[in-house]
Amino acid sequence: MMEQQDKHRTRKIRNLLGIIVSALFAVVGVAGFQRTGDPKLLLAFLVVAVLSFGIISLVFRLVDRLLDSLDKQHRK
Repeated sequence: MMEQQDKHRTRKIRNLLGIIVSALFAVVGVAGFQRTGDPKLLLAFLVVAVLSFGIISLVFRLVDRLLDSLDKQHRK
């Protein structure tokens, strides 16, 4: 699959925000695991960390589509 152009320059913001939020959930999960010793808690937070990165990526891709459609309307 070909890489799309980053016309609106949101890729860096998307990746940075996704990494920060995912890392936050992972840190909370590890801290909770160290405190409680419950591996289910750690697993739950790690799953949420992965999902949060995916959700942030999805939201930014939708924002890119919205900006593309606004660009097309503005050109008319």
